[in-house]
Amino acid sequence: MNSIDARTAAIAEAIKWRAMEEEAPVDDLSKSLVEFGRELAGLDALGKSALLYELNHGDTLEGTMGLDLTMDDVDRMIEG
Repeated sequence: MNSIDARTAAIAEAIKWRAMEEEAPVDDLSKSLVEFGRELAGLDALGKSALLYELNHGDTLEGTMGLDLTMDDVDRMIEG
């Protein structure tokens, strides 16, 4: 059932996106963000785990800190 709901939501999102494109030109940043959202929505459990690891993994050489997120946080982030 979840896969049907996910596909229905994806189709609805695609229709909404097409309508927005017809109303006004869409800039490259917006297109990029929508594509990123689609990639996130397509992640399986392994992909979500890898994303969670990367978000929680800080790198002192790059000056970044981990976010200390849970899988529920990642799911909420992806669902928007």
